[in-house]
Amino acid sequence: MVELPLGVDVPDGWVPVDPAESGAPGAALVVVLPTPEGEFTPNITVGVGDPESTVDIHAAADAAVERLSGVADELVVRSRQDVGGEPAPGVAQVIDLLVGGQRLAQYQVHLSIPLPDNAGHVAVELAGTCTPSQAERAVPDFQRLVASFHLRADDE
Repeated sequence: MVELPLGVDVPDGWVPVDPAESGAPGAALVVVLPTPEGEFTPNITVGVGDPESTVDIHAAADAAVERLSGVADELVVRSRQDVGGEPAPGVAQVIDLLVGGQRLAQYQVHLSIPLPDNAGHVAVELAGTCTPSQAERAVPDFQRLVASFHLRADDE
């Protein structure tokens, strides 16, 4: 995994957790929304791929679906659309899942981020996961975090 100076605004009420302890050891960032004991904990993860000359974001979105299909009892891609544009095109998708008897929705944004000095691109995956009943609170927060995503300047 490449180290990048990522910048995001973590929404109020969300708490950063150690990616390794949260079950996402490869993630660059994991934040959770604390919930009562026994409820699903909504989470947002940010993953960063290795530098490449170009990034196929549609292939990255397909790979995310394939990865989830390995843990889900049921999986349906509810929607997928291109977002953004040059220099950082993206794909957004919503995936409905059944995992261990729990209905979940995962909201994903896959971006191809140009590296400084024309050193290629990296794939960035931002994913927010919650139950359908938590979506009213969690999805707008996920959208705010995605909208705030940027590579920090050296002086930031």
